Amino acid sequence: MADSGEERLIKPISQRQFELYALSLERGPNFEPAHIFSTYRVGRGSACGCILLDPERGAFTTLALRRRVDHCWVRVDEDGPFSTPEAALDRLSISMRGGDPPEPLPSGARRRPLLIKIGPRGTSPEFDLLTGTLSHLPALMAVGECYLALPKPDANFVTDLQTDNFASRLFELYLLACFREQGLAVRQDHVSPDFQIAKDGAECWIEAVTANSDTPRAGGIGDWVHAPKDRNERLTGEPAERFAKTLRGKLQRNYHEMAHVKGRPFAIAIADFHESGSMVWSREALPSYLYGLRADVEGEGGQRRAIGTSIANLIGKHSIPAGLFRDPDFAHLSAIIFSNAGTLGKFNRMGFLAGWRPPGLEMIRHGILFDRTPGALEPIDFELEVGSAEYQALWPWGEAWCQELEVFHNPQAAHPIPFDLIPGATHWFERDGDVECSTIWANSVLSSITHLRMAGGAEPTPSGRREPDRP
Repeated sequence: MADSGEERLIKPISQRQFELYALSLERGPNFEPAHIFSTYRVGRGSACGCILLDPERGAFTTLALRRRVDHCWVRVDEDGPFSTPEAALDRLSISMRGGDPPEPLPSGARRRPLLIKIGPRGTSPEFDLLTGTLSHLPALMAVGECYLALPKPDANFVTDLQTDNFASRLFELYLLACFREQGLAVRQDHVSPDFQIAKDGAECWIEAVTANSDTPRAGGIGDWVHAPKDRNERLTGEPAERFAKTLRGKLQRNYHEMAHVKGRPFAIAIADFHESGSMVWSREALPSYLYGLRADVEGEGGQRRAIGTSIANLIGKHSIPAGLFRDPDFAHLSAIIFSNAGTLGKFNRMGFLAGWRPPGLEMIRHGILFDRTPGALEPIDFELEVGSAEYQALWPWGEAWCQELEVFHNPQAAHPIPFDLIPGATHWFERDGDVECSTIWANSVLSSITHLRMAGGAEPTPSGRREPDRP
């Protein structure tokens, strides 16, 4: 096909869009001490690149990425320093090679399957929603780029995402985005565990799992399931028991005894999709089980304060012992990583913020923020348009992938995970008998839902997630 000239045309793009592409880099879009000065793509997206500015030297450098024949991004050129951004752009325009054929596969590499080429097992309603609705185009673009950024997806990844394991595979994509966003090297050199993350000499092996029910397509499109009305049941009953059974099932596989894992930090990342909407309210059952502490409130009026009440067993029908982290047999488990944001709603917002905005689509996110005022027990309400200046101002760099990521540290861990290995997460740890948290975020969303609204007066449609209150 003749080159029409369009594929050679350089277009400025948003920094957030380039950062989504740059999740394919070994350490994601992190270039310290330099920072991104301007970002571009060629034509319809066969190549992209950025100009970086090193503020200490006052010098500019360039970085160019091009698509491979399987659409994955590969780094093709870095150059500089240049004294002016104009000189850097001249170089970048050459190195992106607009109009050239895609990059070839490395020798012996397997061509990555197309995400939207339907396999023999058909599709799930969740995948159909992702690929067949204009309102979820932003999510489709974000999911696609995260899939292309996976170092080595297994042979069943695409088929699973298209069918009943949609939630589990989406959670893996979410974890990859969280890790790469924070500058972590992410590898998939072994079949299991799922990820090895590393930075500055520290590392951790991570196995991902979802707490599902025994029914097919658990947690997918369907009637919204609300939390148990009884608070004790919600914290220490069936939701906690489900976490316990899922985690204990994974621990029985003895990942820590594998040659490549032995003697190194190991964590399990878990998300709850056992019912439609369960990720909204089941989160607070997890620390109850892990630490053997139920979060209660004592006192009245201004004297109210949060306390931890020790529990020996969960109150579910199996009476599972509470306090996984109290058991010395699990000292090889460094931490449990949790998030309820590995959902279409999160991917839709991140794609929307990166610039994929179908005409007429609006996103309104409303919920509650954690009030960090000393002694405060009530949250702060918010309702903001995604993409507005007010929404952007909630966080120093706008909404990030890792803001809903939580790390629950095992106080008995034989190989602890350094907090600064995953700096963007909220870290929970035990000190003087109390469970405390540390986070870099001044505004932490406790609970939210994202409404979609198309031009023409259509009613807002729930999409995405509601994040559960922390105890």
